Amino acid sequence: MDRIEVMRALEVFCPDDRLFEIRAMHVTRKQDIWSGYFKDHQLACDAIQRFDAEYNIYFVFNSISEMCYSMAQKDKMLLGAESTKDTDVVCRDWVLIDLDPVRGHKKISSSNAEWQAARTKAGQVWKFLRDNGFSFPVVCSSGNGLHLMYKVDSWANTPENDKIVSDFLKALALLFTDDNVDIDVKVGNAARITKLYGTVARKGANDQDRPHRLSKILTVPDEIKPTDKELFLKVNKILPVEEKPTYSNRFNQETFNIDDFINKHGIQVYRDTSVAGLRKIILKECPFDPSHKAPDSAIFVSPSGAIGFTCFHNSCSSYTWKDLRLKYEPDAYDKKDYREFVHKQQYYGHVQREEFKPREETEDKGKKWLSMRDIKFYDPSKVISIPTGFLDLDKAITGLILGEVSLVSGVNGSGKSSWLNVVMMNAVQRGFNVALWSGELVDFKLKGWLDQVAAGKNHVVKNTSYDNVYYTPRNISEKISEWMENKFFLYNNNYGCKWEQIVHDVKDVVTNKGVKLVVIDNLMALDIDGLDGDKYGKQKKFIIDICDMAKQMNIHVILVAHPRKETTLLRKESISGTADLTNAVDNCFLVHRVGEDFVRRASEFFGKEKTLRYAEYSNVLEVCKNRSMGVVDYLVGMYYEVESRRFKNSRAEYIVYGWQEQPKQTELFKRIEPDRSFDINPFEDDSEKAPF
Repeated sequence: MDRIEVMRALEVFCPDDRLFEIRAMHVTRKQDIWSGYFKDHQLACDAIQRFDAEYNIYFVFNSISEMCYSMAQKDKMLLGAESTKDTDVVCRDWVLIDLDPVRGHKKISSSNAEWQAARTKAGQVWKFLRDNGFSFPVVCSSGNGLHLMYKVDSWANTPENDKIVSDFLKALALLFTDDNVDIDVKVGNAARITKLYGTVARKGANDQDRPHRLSKILTVPDEIKPTDKELFLKVNKILPVEEKPTYSNRFNQETFNIDDFINKHGIQVYRDTSVAGLRKIILKECPFDPSHKAPDSAIFVSPSGAIGFTCFHNSCSSYTWKDLRLKYEPDAYDKKDYREFVHKQQYYGHVQREEFKPREETEDKGKKWLSMRDIKFYDPSKVISIPTGFLDLDKAITGLILGEVSLVSGVNGSGKSSWLNVVMMNAVQRGFNVALWSGELVDFKLKGWLDQVAAGKNHVVKNTSYDNVYYTPRNISEKISEWMENKFFLYNNNYGCKWEQIVHDVKDVVTNKGVKLVVIDNLMALDIDGLDGDKYGKQKKFIIDICDMAKQMNIHVILVAHPRKETTLLRKESISGTADLTNAVDNCFLVHRVGEDFVRRASEFFGKEKTLRYAEYSNVLEVCKNRSMGVVDYLVGMYYEVESRRFKNSRAEYIVYGWQEQPKQTELFKRIEPDRSFDINPFEDDSEKAPF
């Protein structure tokens, strides 16, 4: 036993005089079990010292009812005393992921190679959860395997939360359990005990090949942050769910055979196995992207017949079993389901669809006046648009259509720049090159903001001198810069702000660098004095030039314009400048910051009931004008994340941008090979290596 390590563990998991139970179990005598309730860490260490030689020592890591402190074993260890039951737990503080090496017999210690396999698997699980938005866990060695301890925000001890944890462990087991390492799905009960870190794990004989090891904490984050419940629920969605009988599935009158479906459509199977009581059919390649090879996509079948599907890759993570079935059997559900599937394929599938180019009727421009017979058929599905990444917005207006211009406005602090940074990053992610002219922002500050968006909250560092100030470390910034090379272009302000110069250089970068999205931020910083007319005449000529350029070069242009000061809700008429600005553009967006002023002012315009539906968001984007789809007065709620400066569709959203290596599962059913010694350096300067 290492007293310092035990004290450290108690300080991390049972802080602030919180009540905890310690349990000591003899390695051979099954009835020799001791229990004690403590609040004082020093007293607990003194009490368990005598059990160090022949016992395995555990503790309860969730909050226990204060009534337990009145039991006979208060501040001491007693033999045979009643221990903590699930009903004695007040709330959940931690979720334990137990990665246990498969070694043929539970009563023996793991070899060094088996322990290393568990460490490698823990790294894969950590990366997967990190890339789904989870906060950094406390990482521990149990002595035989690895523990990832995720902090949660005092979840009530309820059946609903029990199910969330149970489903979460099953989902991880389906993704990561293999012949070498098992994710234990039975450690999710509220009163679960785990190794008291700092004590020795004793299983079987203590020999050179399978030694008894000291359990210990490997890493503790600088700031232990709870992970939102929504993120656990998002992971749980991979589990098979029985379809409710509805008209769309013919009220489940037909018995569905998954094997017949696989054989009928030629879906190649890599391995058919069983994990956590569910059948796992690992596919040779993902049906939605054949470059995603085994073991990264799978179909899951529950004993009840419920079916699920997942692909481990971020680009296919939105596809469900219903999508997979509709891919091969478009009439399996009703037409609405199929339309949604087609939209999802278009949105997540190909980055750019083939551009529709109608054949010219004559060698020149053709007739000036066309009859209906002369007009070529127009297929809206062939139109190329740049997804903003905001799902409700893209669904309403089909994204930013090439050849169009959007106007964005909002008061200071509304989030205009942050929203644009996310839109630009999402465009780059989808394969559209971006150019930005920013007349007011210095380049290094913009780079820092874009780095935060690309990095995400799990790759930024808090500036300890200030509240809510974060930055991206140099090694991450360099990876982001490498990824964005020849994809994102920022105008050098040393060349001035004269519009004639800028429009020339914009056309140049569009032609030579393949830019499809141009952002001009903002109108007030531009010098348009070289254009003819008075103030408003110059602005009219300017916006006409932009609209013509967008059409001729087949790009999308976003223009930022400041509003006038208003005492009521900001409207498109509030945008400073000539009315031709809003008249000429195809889209007009207003960014609002949600607060008491917004609720009060918006209620006067949209009505209180509609406004209150958006009170939970941090910001709202309003579509004031949309020429292509005719959308007006449409609101899109967004959640702002301070650490990453991202606007998100949901609190659980966590986008993995292309600078990161795609997380992969290890080859299933592969022989274990030792990769490093047990005494590892828990910190490594590489974001894609697990830091433990």
